[in-house]
Amino acid sequence: MSQFLFLFTVGPVQSFIAQARKSQDLYSGSFLLSHLSDIAIYKLKTLVSSCDLIFPNKEIASKPNRFIAKIECEDPEKIGSELHNFVQNEYRKICEDIVTKLNLNAPEGFNQQIDYLLDLHWIALDFEEGEYASKFSELESYLGAVKNIRRFHQFQEAGRKCSLCGERNVLFYGGARKRAHVHEAERINNVSNKFISDGEGLCAVCLSKRFAGRHFKKKYHSDYPSTAEIALMDTLSKLDSSLLNDYKSFFGKDFDEQLYFKDNLTKKYFEKNGIKADPEISLKELAKITNIAEQTGLKFSTYYALLCLDGDNMGKWLSGKFLEDKDKSNLMDFHFDLTKKLGTYAIKVKDIVQNPKGIVVYSGGDDVLAFINLDYLLPVMKELREHFPAFEEFSYTKQGEKSSASCGVCIAHYKTPLQEVLTWARKMEHEAKSIDDNAKKDAFAIAVLKRSGEIHKTVFNWKYETLDTIEVLAELISLLKSPNNSETPPFSDSFVNKLNEEFNLLMNDEGNYSEFPLFETEIKRLINRSCMMVKNTGESETEYRSRKDQTIADITEKLCALARESRSLENFLSLLNTAVFIERGSN
Repeated sequence: MSQFLFLFTVGPVQSFIAQARKSQDLYSGSFLLSHLSDIAIYKLKTLVSSCDLIFPNKEIASKPNRFIAKIECEDPEKIGSELHNFVQNEYRKICEDIVTKLNLNAPEGFNQQIDYLLDLHWIALDFEEGEYASKFSELESYLGAVKNIRRFHQFQEAGRKCSLCGERNVLFYGGARKRAHVHEAERINNVSNKFISDGEGLCAVCLSKRFAGRHFKKKYHSDYPSTAEIALMDTLSKLDSSLLNDYKSFFGKDFDEQLYFKDNLTKKYFEKNGIKADPEISLKELAKITNIAEQTGLKFSTYYALLCLDGDNMGKWLSGKFLEDKDKSNLMDFHFDLTKKLGTYAIKVKDIVQNPKGIVVYSGGDDVLAFINLDYLLPVMKELREHFPAFEEFSYTKQGEKSSASCGVCIAHYKTPLQEVLTWARKMEHEAKSIDDNAKKDAFAIAVLKRSGEIHKTVFNWKYETLDTIEVLAELISLLKSPNNSETPPFSDSFVNKLNEEFNLLMNDEGNYSEFPLFETEIKRLINRSCMMVKNTGESETEYRSRKDQTIADITEKLCALARESRSLENFLSLLNTAVFIERGSN
């Protein structure tokens, strides 16, 4: 038996996951790829004499789309081919089972769409102990070369394209009648409109994402929350469940969390979504909930956040660039230890992001994608960064080298197209990683997409020496909030509006303002004027003045420090605008 270093990848990743109209699509795409990677690992162990998985950690539920293992076998080419065919057949079985359970037939072109989706690659290199570092580098080089040769299958499809991917022909549709250019498609019956709306058409691939719950039972979240539900998670968790259940029962199987917003309780909306309830009566039923919510200071937010977090310089860490030993003789040990740490972190992420804080799409170790309720965005961001594993704890890491992670966040209305939200979240993650010319990264970037079309973007490092950016942002938001739902918050957000009015016209094309001392003087003046703090019961005038002056001085000092660290004045003002937006509950 010979020993080989074996690498296997399952794709496509970004396009398959990103092609989503519903949060369920996004989750299902990730789950399917993770499942195929997981069963490939399981199958490999049955095909070879010995299999030692190096990456990823076997305990991670959301397996990445690639894995590396040390195997012993006689014919690696046979193993790779069998594994390739096994994964391809597994995906076909999943799709066929979904069609069967929906009581549908597979139309012409079904098999072609399924078989042409997956992009599977494998590489096997023979090696002996002591050669791991060089073979790992060679493995990565070969993978890059293989992926550069783009294989494609040419086939013609004439007709209406899928509502989800826009690439393949519609083979299945929802609604009472066929739409234009859908001739041989199968109608999906007896399914709630929240799964497929009237007139929506799906290809075979996107059907497997939308209805993956018909095949998977274990570990699959069959009732993944919608973006509307994520926006309302905190509020709904604090309301009487019996009150909510009564409202849901009024709609029966047609219920969707969008019905918590009165703007959707219209005849037009009900007809479009096949809801049989009376809109006027629905408004009265909803009023029972909203009245109680208002009395307790709860808001029905229409905005949520999509968060991407990714370890910085992971390629360099995996290559051994940051190891003390120049020969990288302990690279395999490092990979085993690294995999274990990332596995622990992946599990921790799911502990951090739970209802009502949000829900994880996937947590693969060094990368995270999650929907977050806006009320918990900042604490979740802070906790995810603080728990990211410290690779410098390993004895063989170069002195001075530290692991870090960058985060991209998009705050959007629940009706904003999900593909656009995901694109912005990825874009902000990229901007966070591009913040430092010295490639230190370790930053976060937030984009706020308002329904009006206005966009705020801000990028900052997590920390500047002793200054914690998230803590300052959270402190500012708390000062703008009304304590105990009283009418007067400690500070008015008027100072943010004034700063925007005064300095937007003074900034140059790069968003900078040369006279920073003047800006610093003005922000101090405006914060002082916006203070609305009142005396506490039993507090003397002297104590009140001292507390007020200290609060003003503290927040002014911290905001000025962030302004000095900001890449531009425009970037800093966007940070303030983001704080105001989050505080207002985004209604």
